[in-house]
Amino acid sequence: MIDFDKAFAKECEEYLLYVSELAARKYGDCPDMDSLIQDSIMALLERKRQGVAVQHPKGFLAAVLQNKYNAWLRQKYKNNVLSYECADIPQDDALLQKEEAESRDEEYTAVRRELGRLIRIYREVAVRYYVHGHSVEKIASDLHISAGTVKSRLSSARDQIREGLEMEKYAQVSYEPKKMAMAIWGSCGLSNEPFSLLHSDLEPNILLLAYENPVSVRGIADTMGMPTAYIEPLIDKLVEGELMGRTDGGLVYTRCFIQQQSESFGDIPRQEALADKYAETVWQTVWKHLEPLMVRAEFASMSEKQKATLCLFVMHQTLADVVRRCKPKSENEPKQPPERPNAGRWLATGTILDAGPKQRVKYASSGPVQVAYSKNNDGRYACRMFDCQSLFGDAHWAYNTFKYKCSLQSILRFYASFLPCDVETDNKLLHELIPEFEKLCILKRGGDGEVALDIPALTFEEARQYLDPAMAAIREELYALLHTDLEKVWVCRKNRVPKHVDQWQYYLHIGAMDAYAKAQMLAIVQKDLLPYPVTVGKTPIIFVVYEKKEK
Repeated sequence: MIDFDKAFAKECEEYLLYVSELAARKYGDCPDMDSLIQDSIMALLERKRQGVAVQHPKGFLAAVLQNKYNAWLRQKYKNNVLSYECADIPQDDALLQKEEAESRDEEYTAVRRELGRLIRIYREVAVRYYVHGHSVEKIASDLHISAGTVKSRLSSARDQIREGLEMEKYAQVSYEPKKMAMAIWGSCGLSNEPFSLLHSDLEPNILLLAYENPVSVRGIADTMGMPTAYIEPLIDKLVEGELMGRTDGGLVYTRCFIQQQSESFGDIPRQEALADKYAETVWQTVWKHLEPLMVRAEFASMSEKQKATLCLFVMHQTLADVVRRCKPKSENEPKQPPERPNAGRWLATGTILDAGPKQRVKYASSGPVQVAYSKNNDGRYACRMFDCQSLFGDAHWAYNTFKYKCSLQSILRFYASFLPCDVETDNKLLHELIPEFEKLCILKRGGDGEVALDIPALTFEEARQYLDPAMAAIREELYALLHTDLEKVWVCRKNRVPKHVDQWQYYLHIGAMDAYAKAQMLAIVQKDLLPYPVTVGKTPIIFVVYEKKEK
């Protein structure tokens, strides 16, 4: 009878688990698996009973297990049976050494992997100590910390490595990352923040993992199945750009609102019902103020498509304003987005895109993105564009599919170069893309082959004098008409928003009415209420204003 102490009993449990997993992985075709495992463990116990030291127990067990399995194979195929002496200890020392070396390599690889998962303060001391062989004193001197701190961090690193070797924490996000679309309320930073902070699928999934509660950087890395060394710089950038924050204890959390795409448009049938109910009344309100403008020379010279686009633009802007105005106000809700680094002012919303085949949600839209160009950088704009992606036609989403990637300001200057203003394109390559802009129904060719804009454009003076007052009047009348019903839809939705999200009160009802403005416009078009033809999908809502060139 072998007298086991508690420590050895714990070792036996560890060895039993190791042999069981190894046998299942490498020798799963053996029907007598239990015998292979038990015989292997008993061989190790016999060595201990005899007082023989086994330098690498796992390598020893792996070698015994393989020999036992080979014996079973020989028996199965009626070959010569290999007899084992001394409690089935392998006779081939070279094979034993090979198995031990392979086992050590596996362990070293696992340890190196766990080193990569440590956060920086633990990783830098562990790598210096275990990989480079530096002394505690040298590490302390190089890192400008005390020797006690080095020892404490090494101890914590060992605990984390041990825990990591015993447990796999990879989650679905490690092999099936989520896709996210980002939108903002406000204006981007000089380097297009916050959009420029998202370089790949890694950043959105980091934001998602830290959304519900603050988490450790190590926890994020483990869940994503990546070394912490690669995750840390990404998180540092997100914290610096204010899409994430960091607690005093080193945990990180997401500062933007995140929603599922399937929930981001609210109750669509209810909004469509409202759109159908008010289609005629809304259009009568809009047309009452636009019809007098259409006889003026500035508007009458537009093509029917340009006039139709202008009507859609006016409805889009006024309805969107009314919808925002009807949104329930929460305590401490911001009146404007907060200031951000690099001259930005925004609140960001991330939408987790639905899995499955790529397809656009009917009411998915963006904008209008507003971009301006000042010729002399004196604050006086030479031109300005409102570019809205919607079901009525592709705009800035489509630009990303072009052969050449250009900024929106370059595209604005390209559009303005077709107008009687003192603006020239800054990218001649855009002329090669004229066929693409024609497909989007933004440019068109005349009978003589001359290219012209096929979107509405007014001078700043014309817009200020005629269009702006008309839109202000339309807003007030539409608000009086719609606010009671719109407010009822708004309050039916209440989101659960973590308190660490920036201006979290703003998001309590967000998304409840995201389909209504487009649905209302679509209902008006489908009822043929506009006096101008509209082809859904080929009428991009883009409007340009410009400073007319002096003669």
